[in-house]
Amino acid sequence: MIPKVSILIPIYNVSAYIEKCAYSLFNQTFEDIEYIFVNDATPDDSMEKLNKIIEEYPQRKNQIKIIHHLTNKGSAAARNTAIDASTGEFIAMIDSDDFIDSKMIEMLYQKAFDENADIVVSDIILEFVDRSVVVTEYISDNKNDHFSDMVRNDRLHAFSCDKLVSRSLYTRVDCRIPDGLNYLEDRHIMTRIFYFAKKIVKVDQAFYHYIQYNENAITKTKNRMHFENVLLFWSLLDTFLKENNEFEKYKQITELSKVENKVRLMIDTHSSILRKEFANMFYEEETNCLSKFKNGEKLMLLLVRFKFFGLAQLFHNILLIKHKKRLRKRV
Repeated sequence: MIPKVSILIPIYNVSAYIEKCAYSLFNQTFEDIEYIFVNDATPDDSMEKLNKIIEEYPQRKNQIKIIHHLTNKGSAAARNTAIDASTGEFIAMIDSDDFIDSKMIEMLYQKAFDENADIVVSDIILEFVDRSVVVTEYISDNKNDHFSDMVRNDRLHAFSCDKLVSRSLYTRVDCRIPDGLNYLEDRHIMTRIFYFAKKIVKVDQAFYHYIQYNENAITKTKNRMHFENVLLFWSLLDTFLKENNEFEKYKQITELSKVENKVRLMIDTHSSILRKEFANMFYEEETNCLSKFKNGEKLMLLLVRFKFFGLAQLFHNILLIKHKKRLRKRV
């Protein structure tokens, strides 16, 4: 019998978080769930901890699949493995360093069933060391806004974890995550899923707790992979839009979003070498929309543009010191 929901959980280096995550998954009020864990050759004791918790839930054991990668392939490959192994009507993507409220799956599935929706969106809770912040997702009444909102990643965010999605969308060839795209992979897959979805609805509650203090998380330290993945992401999206005759329609939106990605990389990376190497990325787009950025962002872009890399590094260091001072004040 086909389960109503498949929950997909890649596992890599999450020993400090997997227990809380697993308890939140197995304590769901919704019963008809298939759990698919993908061990992406994690080097720590995450799997040992997971297996101990599974023993505490004998009623769930027959619902659980564990797939092992012999070598670490990255989050994109782990998600693809889980999608291929899933059989549910709907898919929920959960990161193994996060946790969810006990009614999340029940509430989202009921909404999907009641409204015959392809995607159900909910709000999300960002969990910092000293506080929690609810991020409210916006779903426009105008269906034509859904895709552009997802490309902008602004009032509607490209998180995969706060959404329940029809498996038929995840299994489209157009929507597959390319192996190696381990940064912006959510945004890659969500832009395509939102493009093809026929009906998108929202539950106005927050269920998903997105941990912001895991220093091992791939989004924390910006390195060469992040720069290369940003270039790959936008190249793939441009190709997708051209293939669907939508490139000119969304050109202004994508230009601004590309430069937003660039300025975040330039500000966040500790490497002056990477700043210099990728200084010319999205150069034309930057020229077209520089005026739309805040003063600090403009300054970083201009310093990089005119090859003042020493000053750019100094500006980065000043911003880093200010950020650390703000964190100390909160504590």
